[in-house]
Amino acid sequence: MNDKILARIILEGLVHNLNNHLNLILGYAQRLSKSHPELKETSIIYDAGINIDNTLKDLARHLEGNSFAFEQDTCLNDWLDQELEYLQHILIIKHKIVFTRQDQVQGQSLKIQPLYLALWYESKLLRLSSFADCLQIQTGICRQDQQPCLYLKLKHKLTPKQIKALCQDPQSELLLGQAFPLKSIWNSEDKTLMGLLL
Repeated sequence: MNDKILARIILEGLVHNLNNHLNLILGYAQRLSKSHPELKETSIIYDAGINIDNTLKDLARHLEGNSFAFEQDTCLNDWLDQELEYLQHILIIKHKIVFTRQDQVQGQSLKIQPLYLALWYESKLLRLSSFADCLQIQTGICRQDQQPCLYLKLKHKLTPKQIKALCQDPQSELLLGQAFPLKSIWNSEDKTLMGLLL
């Protein structure tokens, strides 16, 4: 997580290089389909290529939206929509976490760098995915102390050591000596972790 901008540059290059090979696969699958219409496997190959293309486009959109360290007016509800869609392509999360979305408030905007929202949210989910093989998590936007915030509500019981680890703020070289702008607050009553803007 500390090298997110560098990872973005590497991933953008990877997406570009994969697209070159993917276009060859799609082109040859179309040619093969025309010259041998009896082969059903060509449509399977072509459809799989289209699915890969859509996944790469989703990844590129997510990287573009979360990679720049500029403050901007961000609607948390819209941001979380995009984030959850992106996370369906991250296998460690896709296969270990089942999300239920429930926003307690709508249209909540704040001025923040989307990169920090992603850093907080993804670091918490990666930490949670290490605690159990399968987790059910309710997530959404709520208000705490009159401030909009992200939340993760667990159905799984955590140990005190796991809660302490979960509440640690992400470390990032992008902060340039500043404090992380989101504070992690654990509500033990309803097993909810909130990311509150400082």
